[in-house]
Amino acid sequence: MNESPDVPAVKRDQNLSTILVVDDEEMVRRLAARMLAGLGYGVVDANGGQEAVRILQRMASRISAVLTDVAMPGIGGRQQGATIAECWPQIRVLYMSGFPARRMVNEGALDPTKPFIQKPFTSEQLGRKVRDLLSDEIAN
Repeated sequence: MNESPDVPAVKRDQNLSTILVVDDEEMVRRLAARMLAGLGYGVVDANGGQEAVRILQRMASRISAVLTDVAMPGIGGRQQGATIAECWPQIRVLYMSGFPARRMVNEGALDPTKPFIQKPFTSEQLGRKVRDLLSDEIAN
């Protein structure tokens, strides 16, 4: 588990949520973590699905959402999402992939009803998706 590097103070998101970023590619994981920290979110990261589950077992009460890659070795994003839904239903999941959502759905790797963001994405795009995800949580 790695905490994101220090980021200069910026306008913080009003809910100060903590996001778990899961990706087996370190550069992608660090970039997403840096973007989220810059938007005011707390960030914890995991290098794959197995590490993410271990982190959630220890600190699920402090995690509001998980940003996870769809295709990873071991526990992939879809399996990880199912585990989160079963064990921690209060935690929202945003899926990401370098492949278009349609391809992920056609290959059975992504449920078409699940929130998705395609890589590469900007900080603004990621922030909007996460805000929408968390505001949906408040509405439920």
